Amino acid sequence: WTMGSHVLYEKKGYKAYIILNKQEKLNALESEMYHDVLGYLKEADQDKDVRVVILKGAGRCFSAGYDITAEMNMTLTPMEERNGVQGHANAARWQMWDMGKPVICQVHGYCLGGACELMMPADYVIASEDCQLGEPQIQFGAASVFLMVPWLTGLRKGKEMMLTGEKITGKEAEACGLITKAVPLDELEAYVEALADKLIKMPPEIIAIQKWGINRQFEGMGIRTGLTTWVDYSMFFRYMTTPEIEEFSRISAEKGVKAALKWRDEYFAAKTEE
Repeated sequence: WTMGSHVLYEKKGYKAYIILNKQEKLNALESEMYHDVLGYLKEADQDKDVRVVILKGAGRCFSAGYDITAEMNMTLTPMEERNGVQGHANAARWQMWDMGKPVICQVHGYCLGGACELMMPADYVIASEDCQLGEPQIQFGAASVFLMVPWLTGLRKGKEMMLTGEKITGKEAEACGLITKAVPLDELEAYVEALADKLIKMPPEIIAIQKWGINRQFEGMGIRTGLTTWVDYSMFFRYMTTPEIEEFSRISAEKGVKAALKWRDEYFAAKTEE
């Protein structure tokens, strides 16, 4: 094992494993973890002995998303935040997209928010049928910073997911194109390993060119310009406020997100009855 802050790196034969390992917080992501994932992706891409990369989470889930407590303690200007997102979080995502080696994302438990955004640029996403995927951050007054969902699901499903932040199961995610395949949890690891074994047998140079060729089609349609431009807008959402957002943030800081969500539901239920 090579250990970063909360990210592990291991090589077995032609396979490299990048493992999110902050189990006490359901592998909740923060800047240093993105930095480590980016570094390990670059290392694997440069390693001639590696032919496939597997990204997964240790313990109960892939990742429950961005560490909200870390986010609430941020006191960055929009430009500082933009540079951080572009330099760490989205840099890791684009590294997956740009590198010649195929990346398989193995997902179980939860894959939410920033973690959902982290898995989307992978070449394959294999998930357990019962896992929960989605981008719930709009419910917390925040926005996606890697707006890839509608590129994968299409317009209607993209809006359904992104405007309410509701979660979907692995089975539903496969049906709408968000992931490659959903399998029973007890078959997940074997399925991923078998897929990796298939990819290993392909000529690595042809794999790289084929992957780049496919991705360039989407870049021609504007995926990179759209996602990169979106970051410039999303950095300012933190500075948009309403009385509801202020109260939600206050309760989150004092009592946690669950209490804030309970308050929000009760608040709007009362408003509906007025």
